Amino acid sequence: MIQPLIRFCLLSSLAHAAAAPVFGQTGSRLWRPEERALIADMSVVDAVAADENVLYVVTRAGIAVYDLRFDRWELPVTTLDGYVPAPVLAALVDPTDQSLWLGTVTGVANYSPRMRWHQTAAVTGGAAELMMDREDAFAGVYLRNRSGWQFLPRGGVMARPVSSLPPARRQIRTASLQEIVTRHPEIETMRAGTLLDDRMRSFRYTAAAEVPLRGLVFLGTNGLGVVRYDIGIASFEVLPFGLLAPGASAVALAPGGVWVGSDGRSSRSGFTFVSSDLQRFRFEQGPRVTGFGMGAVHAMALRGEELWAATDGGVVVVGPSGAARRFTTVQGLPAGRVLSLAHGAGGVWSGTQRGLALVRDDGTVTRVGAQLFDRVNAVAVEGDRVWVGSRAGLGLSWVGSDRVVVPPDVAAIPELGDAIVDVALSDVVLVAALRDRIVWRWRRGDGAAAAGNGWQVERPVAELGELTSVVCDGDRIWLGGSRGFASYRPATRAFVFYTAPGDVPGVVWDVVVDDRYLWLATEAGLVRVDKRVVP
Repeated sequence: MIQPLIRFCLLSSLAHAAAAPVFGQTGSRLWRPEERALIADMSVVDAVAADENVLYVVTRAGIAVYDLRFDRWELPVTTLDGYVPAPVLAALVDPTDQSLWLGTVTGVANYSPRMRWHQTAAVTGGAAELMMDREDAFAGVYLRNRSGWQFLPRGGVMARPVSSLPPARRQIRTASLQEIVTRHPEIETMRAGTLLDDRMRSFRYTAAAEVPLRGLVFLGTNGLGVVRYDIGIASFEVLPFGLLAPGASAVALAPGGVWVGSDGRSSRSGFTFVSSDLQRFRFEQGPRVTGFGMGAVHAMALRGEELWAATDGGVVVVGPSGAARRFTTVQGLPAGRVLSLAHGAGGVWSGTQRGLALVRDDGTVTRVGAQLFDRVNAVAVEGDRVWVGSRAGLGLSWVGSDRVVVPPDVAAIPELGDAIVDVALSDVVLVAALRDRIVWRWRRGDGAAAAGNGWQVERPVAELGELTSVVCDGDRIWLGGSRGFASYRPATRAFVFYTAPGDVPGVVWDVVVDDRYLWLATEAGLVRVDKRVVP
C-alpha cells in the first residue's frame, strides 16, 4: 500500500506542472442499496410469493419487492446485489423475518432484501415445493423433490430426509398456479382481456400467490410482469416495474425521471419512463400493429413534451399521448440510420450514418455539410452553434450554415482529427471523447484563465476499455466505456474508475446526470448511482 500512496501524492503535486492525469480510486466499491440500483427487464416472472406485508416477484433478472403496507416498490435485488439467477420452482415468504425462500433446480436460497443478505444450500434434485411450520418457523424450511420431503435447518448447508411433517393447520406452504385458479375460476374466465399489452400481444400466467387477509391474488406472467387481482371487486391491474426490454442503449432526462431506449435485441423494443424514486414506470411501444419499427435507440432528447430518438429506423418523435411520427431519408435525412441528436433554438440536429441534418420546428429537414458523408457519432449544441463529432474528427456548424468547419484551435490538435465517439459540454468545460482518450478545454472560469483556453489530452488508461459516451456536469466529466464508468475532474486532473462486473453489470452505452443521480444505460438495464457517494 505504501508505493501506490507515494505515487498518488507525487502525481497530485505535479499534476499541473507535468500535465499528467491523476488516477484515483479504481475497481469495485462496497455499495449501499440506496447508492446504486439496477433496473432491468422484469417482465418474465418465474415465481411470486406474498404475505400481508410484502410481495416478491422473482424474474430472470432479479427480485422485485413490493411493500403492500405502503403500496410502493422497494429497491430490487439483482446480480449487482449478489442475486444468482437459476430456474426457480417455488417461492415462500418466511413469517419470522419476511425474507424470501426460493426452491430452485439446484437447491434452496434465502434472500433478505431489507437486510441485504442471502445464503444458498445445494440440494440434490432441487426443491420443487417449500413449506414452513407456523409454530416453529425459526427452525428452518421443509423442501420436497423427487426423493420426498427434506428439512433444511436455518443457517444450515445440508438438508436431511424427514419421516413426518407438521400438522396441516400449521403448514405454511407454496401454492401452485393451478390450485389458485381452481379456487378463483374467474381468473381463467377473464384471462383473454387481462393478458394483452399495448401491442395487442397475448401472454400467459406463470405463477400465483394469494393473500387471503387482503383479498388479493398476485399473478406472474411471461411478459407483462405481475398482475394484481382484487377478489372483492374482480379487478385486474398490472403493476409495472422495470424496463420494457433487457438492454438499455440510451437515456434522456425528463421531468421527474428519465426515458430509457432499448437496444433492439428484444421484440418488446421501445421506450420506458423511470421515475427518479423508482416508483413509476411507463412503456411506449408504438402503433399496435407495427410498433415503432426502429431497431436500436442510439440517443434521445426531450424537446418540450416530445421525446426525440435517434434510431436505426430514423428519428422517432413520440408525443405526450403516445402518438409518433418519424423522419427518414424520405423527409430528407442523409441516411436512415441516425446515431446522435441534440436540440437547440433552430431545431433538432441529427447525426446519421452519412452526415448531418437539421430537423426544423416546421418539420423541414436541411442537410448540413455536404462535404461530410461520414458517420456523425455525436452532436452537442452551444447556443446557435453545434459541435459535430464524426469519424473524420471534430467540427463546428451553426444555424443558417450549410457547412461544417474545423476551427483553427481544433485543427492544431492531431487527436481531434481522429474518429470522435461523443461530444459534451457544460457552462464550464467542453470535451470530445475518442475510443481511448478524451480531449477537453475550459470554456470559462478560473481554470480557463489559467490554461489559456487550450485543449488538454487525457488517456483514461485501460480501466474503461473503449469509451462509449461522455457527459459534462458543471466542472466534472463523466465517462462511459466497455468496462464501466468514470468520473474525471479537470481542475485536479483526477480519474475515479468504477468497473464491471462489480460496480456495473457490463458495457455502459450512455450516461446522463441530474442534480442527484447519475443514470447509466447498460447492456443489462438502467443503473442509478447517487452522485454524492462518488468522489
